[in-house]
This record gives sequence, C-alpha cells and structure tokens, in this order.
Amino acid sequence: MARVAVLGHACLDHRFWTAEFPPVRARTPVGAHRTDVGGPGAVGAVAVARLGGEAIFFGRRGDDATGEQVAALLRADRVDTLAFRACPGGRTPVSGILIARDGERYIFPYLGTALPDDPGWLPLDALESADAVLIDARWPAGAMRLAEAARRRELPVVLDLDLDTSEAWRLAHHATHVIADEEMATACGGVGATLKRVSDLGVWGAVTLGAGGVAYPGGSFPAFRVTVLDTTGAGDVFHGAFALAMAEGQDEGYAITFASAAAAQRCALAEVPTRRDVIRLLEGRG
Repeated sequence: MARVAVLGHACLDHRFWTAEFPPVRARTPVGAHRTDVGGPGAVGAVAVARLGGEAIFFGRRGDDATGEQVAALLRADRVDTLAFRACPGGRTPVSGILIARDGERYIFPYLGTALPDDPGWLPLDALESADAVLIDARWPAGAMRLAEAARRRELPVVLDLDLDTSEAWRLAHHATHVIADEEMATACGGVGATLKRVSDLGVWGAVTLGAGGVAYPGGSFPAFRVTVLDTTGAGDVFHGAFALAMAEGQDEGYAITFASAAAAQRCALAEVPTRRDVIRLLEGRG
C-alpha cells in the first residue's frame, strides 16, 4: 500500500448549508450542519487514506478540546497522527463555512494562536517508509524541512500552492510537482504566467480551475460534470489524490485524471470520496 507523508494546516470545520446567501436578515436559518476535518494538509491526508493509501500527518494544533477533536477525526479515517503535535498553550484553528444553494462555499477562518514555528521536532525518520510527500504553504518552516528531507530521499514532493508569498515560492523550488489554484493564478498574472513561473524553476506544474478543469504545460483536462452539493475541500482532495497517484508510481496524466475525479466526487457527495466512488465516476466517463 502506497504511503504519503502530509504536512500542513489542520483545523475544525463547521459547515452550514444555507438557502439564503448573502444573508439579508440578522438571523438566517440553515438546513444542515456538519463538523469535519478542515485545512489543506489535513483534508489531503484524509483523501489519501479514503482513496486506499496510508497517510501520516505532520502538523500543529493546540492542546485544547478542539485539537483533540481534529486528531480523533483524523484517526477515525486511519490517518497516522503521531506527528500531529499538541502545542502547550496553543489554540487550534477553526473555520466557519457557509454553503450556498449552488454548492459554493464561503470560509471564515480563525487561524489559532501560539503554534510555534520551529520545525526541529519533526520526526523525519518517518519518511523512510513514505513513497511521496504532500505539503501546503501554511507552515513554511515545517514544509521546507520536510521537503528538503524528502528530496534527499528522492521522493516526489507535491506542493499545494495557494499563497503568493516569497516563502511559498521558495517551497516551490524544493518540490517536484506544484499545483496552484485559480485564485493563486489570478494573483500571479494568469494561468499561463503561473505555469511559466513554475516551469522556470524546473518543476512540473498545473493549475486547478474548478468547473474549468485543470491546466498544465501543453494542455488541459476538463472537469467531470456532477451535481454539486458542497465545494469545500475539493482542491485539497485533488492534491491528496494526486500525491497518492505519485506514490503509487503513476504518471502525471493518470494523476490528473484520478485527482479530478476525486475532487468532483467530493463536490457531489459533500464528503471525501472512497476509491470505489472515484472508480465509479471514471468508468462512467469511459
């Protein structure tokens, strides 16, 4: 079974489905509520596990009840949380998410407090059993330490690039695969400019465009057409699925197809899909 080491942001999501957005009154009822794991890295780890791989999550949380809840949710999906550190005095990040009728989500994040930046405690020996690494740019110091160690071991390193910062671009230089999102590409001058900037680093790159599919050097892949219930975490699932495909020794073309189907099913099912869910969608397209 392929194993992916994931480092990044973890939070507790409170999702609310509302029939009226934006609200026009002081009190707006919601039709449903769900508490779930959030954060690019943490959701990516859950995707790896549900899609048939093994995932170990490296991250920081507070030593509070919210952090314990996030860790428990990860363990319930068979994610190894031994490297998910409870920081004394820290507060775990939380997000409130409103989901409109069309499935589009609006996120209101609280980023937590007192989560130390020093990555010296990271158990890098855990990479000895890993087949690929997935990082996001929310904890640059930790991501850099893990990426450098992974590259020394000649492992694929997939970066979820959704922040246009100098630290994020330094991480891109240490990745083997960089996947940006549409907002990031817009901030960087467009899809073409973003792909060129990644290519100039000598790194393979792609840009996810939601319903517009995925753009990559020399082509694009159309999105799977599904009825959307919730777009929350679709990009995070894409990254997790792509990293798992790399860990399994697949090429980028297969990885894009597999990850696109996984992200589409995340939108259609309002939860991270299983491998059976993804295969069903792939077979439906033929």
